[in-house]
Amino acid sequence: MSSEGPWETHAGGTNGWGEYKRLVVNELDRTNNRLDMMDKRLGHIDRSITELKTKMYMISGVTAMVFSGILSLLLKFV
Repeated sequence: MSSEGPWETHAGGTNGWGEYKRLVVNELDRTNNRLDMMDKRLGHIDRSITELKTKMYMISGVTAMVFSGILSLLLKFV
């Protein structure tokens, strides 16, 4: 049975561990960059949704005022 650890190569050296560690760190950096980009996108989407909701509420309020004004005018003449 071999006394080599999981980080050692079949040749008995530790060169494989350094390469593996570098690959893992690079992948973690890449994943972190992607998550940062997604976070920025979600922030933009959140602001866009907030703007659309505000516009919707404003249009709904104006529409309600117009219809109530029209209805009150109609009821005066009935």
